[in-house]
Amino acid sequence: MAEKIAEKSSIAIETVLDWAYCEAKVWWQTVGRSIEEEAEKLISPRTGTSLLQEAIQGILKLGYQSRQKGNEFDLPVLLGTLWKVRLQKWGLDEMREKMAAYSVLYEELMARFGEKGDIRKLSGAIYDNPTWSHRWRDLATSTGLSDLRIEIDAQQHKAGLGKTTKDKTIDIWKEPIGLADAFARSTWIVENNNFPLHEIQGIGEEVFVDLPHIKVGVTPDLILASGDDLIYEKHIYGIRRPKMADMIGDYTIKALFSAKQKDREKEVTSVFVRHLMSGKKISMKPRRAAGINEIESMASAVQRRMNAMDFSGPRMVNGWDACGNCDYKLLCFDGEGIMQRYNLPLSGRISLADDLINEMSQQLSGYTEEQKEIGIDFARVFLPFITQNPGMTKDQIDWLITGI
Repeated sequence: MAEKIAEKSSIAIETVLDWAYCEAKVWWQTVGRSIEEEAEKLISPRTGTSLLQEAIQGILKLGYQSRQKGNEFDLPVLLGTLWKVRLQKWGLDEMREKMAAYSVLYEELMARFGEKGDIRKLSGAIYDNPTWSHRWRDLATSTGLSDLRIEIDAQQHKAGLGKTTKDKTIDIWKEPIGLADAFARSTWIVENNNFPLHEIQGIGEEVFVDLPHIKVGVTPDLILASGDDLIYEKHIYGIRRPKMADMIGDYTIKALFSAKQKDREKEVTSVFVRHLMSGKKISMKPRRAAGINEIESMASAVQRRMNAMDFSGPRMVNGWDACGNCDYKLLCFDGEGIMQRYNLPLSGRISLADDLINEMSQQLSGYTEEQKEIGIDFARVFLPFITQNPGMTKDQIDWLITGI
C-alpha cells in the first residue's frame, strides 16, 4: 500500500507579520481569544481596526449576496443596518445618536484636510495623516469631536475592545482607533469608494503560496474577475496613503503575487491596492516569486514557535510608548496588564498541555483501566527523557519506541 504523503503545515502571512511585530498580537488571536470567550463569557476580543474591517467586509458580503439573488441595496443602507444590529447586541443602543453626531463632525473635518479642502501644510501640500497634526487636534477640541470620542470610546469594552485609559497626557489622536473612529471611518469609506460588486468572485477568502516546505496563506479583501483577468484587491484601512516603496516591500502583497486559489491553477493577473480613506486605487503587475525565500524562512520559523506555543514577553513590558499605536495596545494594558493577568509564556504552555491531554484522552478512550496504567508507567519514564532531549524528530522518536 502506498505511503500517505504528509500534508504540509500551513500558516497565514498575516500571522507571520503580526508575530514579527509582537507575539501578543498572535496570542490575542489564538490563546487569548479562547480564554476571554470561555472564562469571561465576553464578546470576542477585538480591536478598533478589526471592528472597522468587519463592518466593511460585512456590508460587501451582504451587497454581493443580495446582488446574486437579483436584489440591489445601497451600501450606506446596509452599513446603517449592520451597525444598528451590532450596537443592540452589545447593549450600546443608547450611543447611536452620539456616534452619528461624531461621524458628521469627523467627516466635516476630514473633508477640510482633503484634496478639495481648505487646510494645507505651510508648503501647500496635503497632510499625510491629518489626525496627527496640531491643526486637527485644535479643531477637534474646539468642535467637541475629541470629547465625543472620549465619551463613546469609554463604552467600547462592551463590544470587546480594550478599555480606554483616563490620562490627560495621552494624545488620543495618536492612539489606536476605537469604537467612535471605527464607526466614523466606515461611513467615510462607503461614501468615498465605488466597489465593483458585479466583478466580485470572493470576499475575504484565503489564497495560497505552495512552497517546498510550507504552505503560506494570504487573504485578499476581494477576489475579482474582469473578463479573463483574475484580480486580487488588498484594502489599506489606515489614514496615511501608502507610498509605492511601502507597497513594493509589503510581504502581504508579495505573497499575493504568487498565490493561487485553492484547487485552482489560474495565476493572478493584477493586484489592486485600494486606500479606503482616499478612495484611490493602484494596480500592480505581479512579480512572480517576489520575496519567496524570505517568506518561506519567516513562515517556517514562526510556525515552529506557534506549534510549541512559545510566546515570550510582549512589547508592552517596555512601557506604554513602546507599543506606539498598535491596535492591541488597549487590550494588553487593560486592568493589571496582559502579563500579570495571563502570563503569556505560561499560558502558551498550559494551552499546549491542555491540547495534549485532550488528544491523549481521545486516543486512550478505547483502552481498559489496566492498559491505561501501563501507558502511564511508560510515560513516567519516557517524558523526562524527551524533556532532556528537546528537538527530537519523529524518526528519532519512532526509532526509540521500536527499541523498547
